[in-house]
Amino acid sequence: MENLIARASFLVAVAVILAGCTTLRPVNGTPGELQRRINAGELLKAGDRVRIVTTDQKEHRFTVKTVGAGVVAGPSESIPVGQIDLLEKRQFSRGKTIALAGGIAGGAALALFIYGLAELAGAFALR
Repeated sequence: MENLIARASFLVAVAVILAGCTTLRPVNGTPGELQRRINAGELLKAGDRVRIVTTDQKEHRFTVKTVGAGVVAGPSESIPVGQIDLLEKRQFSRGKTIALAGGIAGGAALALFIYGLAELAGAFALR
């Protein structure tokens, strides 16, 4: 039973770490460069999570379903590539990953330390 709890705790910790390892990062380039690279298939693919600002300054956040024929399509909207002014794409963040892993390890070490102190105090109370 304890082994099962330890494994479940480990899986939860891994899931939390992986969820915290990404961040939206701007893709550098002028609107024309972004549009050319999207049309060439260099920048986006299905499954990418993006924030797009169009030339009319409207913000769109979605997961890309398809890219092609001059259109970036999400689950409920499509944006013509020619209207894309700014693009941010969710990417791996090494700093966030290190901070999150360090926080989890530090918290676990602190919890073990406190548990050890409580056990020690309980042993002295029984004498």
